[in-house]
Amino acid sequence: MESPAVCDGCEDDVHRSGYLRKHKSMHRRYFVLRGVSERGPARLEYYESEKKFRGKAPVPKRAVALETCFNINKRADAKNKHMIVLYTRAESFAVAAESEAEQDDWYQALVELQCRSKNPTDSGVAGDYGVPNPGPAFKEVWQVKVWPKGLGQAKNLVGIYRLCLTDKTVNFVKLNSDAAAVVLQLMNVRRCGHSENFFFVEVGRSAVTGPGEFWMQSADVSATSSGGKQSGGAHFLERSPIITR
Repeated sequence: MESPAVCDGCEDDVHRSGYLRKHKSMHRRYFVLRGVSERGPARLEYYESEKKFRGKAPVPKRAVALETCFNINKRADAKNKHMIVLYTRAESFAVAAESEAEQDDWYQALVELQCRSKNPTDSGVAGDYGVPNPGPAFKEVWQVKVWPKGLGQAKNLVGIYRLCLTDKTVNFVKLNSDAAAVVLQLMNVRRCGHSENFFFVEVGRSAVTGPGEFWMQSADVSATSSGGKQSGGAHFLERSPIITR
């Protein structure tokens, strides 16, 4: 049997390829990670199958330019232990690997290409596809709904935000925004807690917002609590360096 025809140069910029699952549908799709080239920016594409990709004129079902990614994180929830989530300004796109080793390989390749895309060399061919990075590289990102209660209401910070964690700060970045609306120093956090998929962060007088609490609800791909599943709030508390006192 003859091999399917492959378009000239279609694989010159491919850094990694293979089958992963889309998080929401759990459909198995063929993913291709491309580096920067004359044909476009570094991006993650997916096709219905490897056969579709290796066809004469392959057209991806979707492509996510890595320059536009707000952040890229490894994640786990009740359905998938080995997820990778790509956050853009307006949405998140999650894929699931079959094993931790496969997750690590894809994650490292994605982050490396993302860094190159945001900091191209003088000889690079990256185009103007990106948006400003809203701050330092974030260790964790959760999408949350800030409720009209406490500081959320007092400071008019109600709505959908990305809660972004670094070693020293908690950043509230509004959906479709490039910059943090509020940056809280972890040293100003007095305590935090959760109840099901609701959780709060209480800050003291030294915080830029003044004293009070932010009440939030998980709005991310993480599972809410039931039957022993971990909530977005519980996951935040577990992964953050905040010490409850």
